[in-house]
Parts: sequence; C-alpha cells; structure tokens
Amino acid sequence: MLEGHLRCAAAELPLTAGDEAHFGERGMALAATLPDLIATPAGLAYRAADHPAARISLRSSSPDAFAVVERETGTLLGTVDGARADSTVHEGAVYLHMGEQYLVESADSATRVALVTPFRGDWYTQVKRHSATVVVAERQARRLPGADLWFGEIEVTEQVVGYQRRRLSDHRPIDLVALEMPEHRFATEAVWFAPAEPPPREVLLGALHAAEHAMIGLLPLLAICDRGDIGGLSTDMHPQTGRPTVFVYDGHPGGAGIALRGFELFESWVQRTADLLRDCPCEAGCPSCVQSPKCGNLNEPLHKGAAAALLHAIDQAGRAAGHA
Repeated sequence: MLEGHLRCAAAELPLTAGDEAHFGERGMALAATLPDLIATPAGLAYRAADHPAARISLRSSSPDAFAVVERETGTLLGTVDGARADSTVHEGAVYLHMGEQYLVESADSATRVALVTPFRGDWYTQVKRHSATVVVAERQARRLPGADLWFGEIEVTEQVVGYQRRRLSDHRPIDLVALEMPEHRFATEAVWFAPAEPPPREVLLGALHAAEHAMIGLLPLLAICDRGDIGGLSTDMHPQTGRPTVFVYDGHPGGAGIALRGFELFESWVQRTADLLRDCPCEAGCPSCVQSPKCGNLNEPLHKGAAAALLHAIDQAGRAAGHA
C-alpha cells in the first residue's frame, strides 16, 4: 500500500527530504529502492509516462484482487481483495452488489476471476473459518487493574473450511457445505488483552467470543474504518500469554493503525462496549451487539451476559483505581 502512495506522490511532485513528514523515515527509505522512481536534482521523480493512480484500486489494498464478473454479460461488477476472496467469492457464495444478489458459480485462483449469475433464492451464506495467531513482537504493554494489555505484531493463519447457508427470513441454518481452501498467512498489527479475573469456566469461551465481537463492532467509532477491516480471535488459553486472551487485529497485511487506536483508547473502548451490551434490549445476543456477520465460527459459542459482566468488571476496576 505504501509503495502505491509513494509512486503517486512522486508522479505529482518529486519526493524530497521534506516528505519524510508525510511518509516517515521508513517510507523515504522504501522510495529510494523503487525501480520506477529516479533521482533527479529536484528529488525522486516517477520515471514512467503513465500515471500510477490509474493502476491502484480504491476498493482493495491487495495487488492480487479478484475480479467479480457477471457470466452472461461479461460485466465487471467489482473487485474483492485477494485476502478476502476465499470468504466472499468462493464457489456457492451469495455475493451482494448494489443491493442485488449473485451466486458465485466459480472462482479461478489462477486468473483471479469469480464468475457470478443473478440469484433470487431465499438464503445467504456465511463461511466457517479456522484461525490462529502467533505473537511476533510486543511493541507496547500496559498492566491495567482489570486486564493486561499488549500491542504489537502478530502472524495470522486463516483457512476457510466450509460455508453455511441460512434462510433470509429467520436466519436459521439450512446446511453446512465443506470447502477445501488453502491456508493463508499474513503479518499484521494487533491489540490483545488477558482479563485479570476471567469468567467461570462454563461460560469462558462464550464470554470472550461475545466480548470480541462487540468490541470489533464498536471499534469503528474510535478508529476511522469499516467493521470488515478488523479481525479477531478469542481463546481460553493462548500458548504465548498462558491465559484466556482476546485478540483484535487489522485485517490488512502490515496493519493500518486500527489496532493501535484500540490500544491507545482501550479504557474508553471497553467502557463503550460494556454500555452497548447493557443497553441492548435483546436477551441472549443479536446482530446489534454480539453477533457478527463475518464470524468464522458461525457465532458459536456466544454468552452475552458473561461478556457484559467481564467488560463491566474491567471498566469498573479501572475507574476504582483512578479514584484511589
């Protein structure tokens, strides 16, 4: 993503030392290595005759995006980031475009083309996905009264293993279809925390999972992003923390500053999420609080009450320490 920004900037005006204020030391060092930027007396200039902005998608940060094409007409409906293709344009998926439904008939990883046809069925699809996280580097850490908190670099491994068809009318599952998809690994940034007092064992996984979903749903209020830009993982025992842990990470390779924002505003984030769960009128969880349309575990298990109690406890512990 940074390479594209550098090329576009250099095409407008040659890059100089003053541009370090915009791109940072790392960005300027990267610019010096790009073969299509040439050193001139005025600075690093873009050497080609074309304009690089024409080759950069506004909808995808990945260079290997899939084209979504309507089979009968050959119309290009849109593009899907390569990192999300397995989840959104796998064979059998229901793809939404401009309020219309399309059924994915095929997705060719070699040509990066997904062929779709108009769809009038009464069901939608949701993928089942296996995920794992490995902490690569801890950049920052904070010990709070109610939780230990970290920010750093992680490696995420994801694999789509199937998809579930659900009725539009009542969201009840119809069936689960297995898929054989490759594993995908990418490095990104994450914020993760381990509660000082985890919920009871019988509701632990449901509480962590529901808290993860609710926090991901609220984070766009604090960081300028879309919910789809954020990933998460909750586990009753992470091998590197040795404790029940919730991870929230940037869904784009390399990170986009979203997790860092969550780390910096963690107390407000937890407090607002606890308020959301308290004020939502549903009893056991709904799409407005703890259910996620992107959940790789098909929204199981979830325990709204235990999640609300967990986040409230973390919030209150921080408030009590602040008044001590």
